[in-house]
Amino acid sequence: MDDDLKRIAARIRSWRDEAGLTLQKLGERSGVSASTIHKIENLQTVPTIAVLLKVANGLNRRLGELLEEIDAGKQVAILRRKDRKSLSMSEHINIEHLVGMIPRNRLDIWRVHLKAGRGAGRPGTDAWHFRGEVVLFVEEGCIEFELNGDSYLVETGDSIHFEADLPHRWVAGREEPATLIAVAIIPKHLQSDLMSRVAAMTENESPGLRQAEGSAPVFTADREAV
Repeated sequence: MDDDLKRIAARIRSWRDEAGLTLQKLGERSGVSASTIHKIENLQTVPTIAVLLKVANGLNRRLGELLEEIDAGKQVAILRRKDRKSLSMSEHINIEHLVGMIPRNRLDIWRVHLKAGRGAGRPGTDAWHFRGEVVLFVEEGCIEFELNGDSYLVETGDSIHFEADLPHRWVAGREEPATLIAVAIIPKHLQSDLMSRVAAMTENESPGLRQAEGSAPVFTADREAV
């Protein structure tokens, strides 16, 4: 049990540091007092499952991810073609998850199907930005891409690689649908939000298509831009 508590405490502290959250901020997000979280991290109390669930939610992590042992086998994830999951974010956009999940993963890959004029931020809306790095590879159609005030047309077979903290938007262009591959290194809170949706689908649960608190609005259904 001592080893389990040490592993849990270390993960909470590590994930909190990665997310840039103070004890007070995590307490606000989770509904668990900052003093209790401090005691958990410093092995001064034995938390209940209910408390751990709240803390995990506050960190945008799954409870199972917090509790599971990490062994070499879990560092490798093979996702078979038949097991891919798709998310219909709205009638205008569908995304297909192309990689399996491993603990503490940062890299993510999606196939994105867009209707004409839809994507990440339509003209007239606020441009998107978040800390991360993105590559878009266009498989079919084209995307009209705006980055930091500059415009680009990215056509079939082309790719664009950019720092996502620059204001950007991209939509399917030429009044035609488009399909693209999105490869991204994105913040932990956004990564875990997307991963929890895929995990929920895998477990035949509702993915709950809502934007996580504080997350960047990428591939979400509740933003008018998509």
